[in-house]
Amino acid sequence: MIRFLSINKKLLIAFLLLIGVFVLLSPEIKENPRYYLFEKPFSSTVNLIQSGFFFIFDGISNTWNGYIYLINIKEENNRLIEENNRLKAESVVLQEKALAGDRLQQLLDIKDTLNISYNAAGIIAKDPSNWYSAIVINKGERDRLRPNLGVITAEGVVGRIVKTAASYSRVLLLTDRNSAVAGLIQRTGDEGIVAGMGGRTLQLNFIMIDSEVQNGDLVITSGTDGVFPPGIVIGTINKIESPKNALFHTIELIPGVDLSRVREVMVLKTPLLPEVEKLLKEEIE
Repeated sequence: MIRFLSINKKLLIAFLLLIGVFVLLSPEIKENPRYYLFEKPFSSTVNLIQSGFFFIFDGISNTWNGYIYLINIKEENNRLIEENNRLKAESVVLQEKALAGDRLQQLLDIKDTLNISYNAAGIIAKDPSNWYSAIVINKGERDRLRPNLGVITAEGVVGRIVKTAASYSRVLLLTDRNSAVAGLIQRTGDEGIVAGMGGRTLQLNFIMIDSEVQNGDLVITSGTDGVFPPGIVIGTINKIESPKNALFHTIELIPGVDLSRVREVMVLKTPLLPEVEKLLKEEIE
């Protein structure tokens, strides 16, 4: 019962306030001075209520507008991130095109120096088990390539073609253990055979023990293997061992070409002449 009266009391107060508002808003009350004393307390109450509602609704409006603003900011931020990522990707592509152009220009400069015909090719695969063993290039028999053609870059020797398909060729790298190139120590004129070590280094064989070879000497192709013309960089002497009572030095080279970073190559069209190849294969009588 008490709860019922309490609820009805609240409803009654709200009803009386509502009646008071309507009374105060009536034209007769506003025009008649007799009702001033009656109007003043109700007017203050109504103003207080109006101010409260205005404050609440203004706060809600500001909060909502702030929420909408934050959503717009987030969407704009996401858009800017996507645009930034797109521009970065385009920048990488443009930089790679510029670098590829520089590398191809270096190959053209080498071609003019050697004055030989060649085919430019790109590397499309490397031996996953040993990156210093072999690579595959995107040129093959359709481009008139065949085994035993030399492959170089502007920095020096890369290797030679050992197998071809219609559109691809396998290149045995200079560093492979089955690779061999006729080399010449540029400073002394001593000739030997450069062989791969299966890693990042090479070995120069058959340099006589009395040769005055030194660390830092440049080793170039001698041109006597029928694969490479003379004068192409093979590598630089990095280590020399001269065992007692040995006939030859043990010489280690650092390749002129960083084979882990090669992207484009030049295939030299300098096959061994059939007559020369026949003479080399003939047995000495």
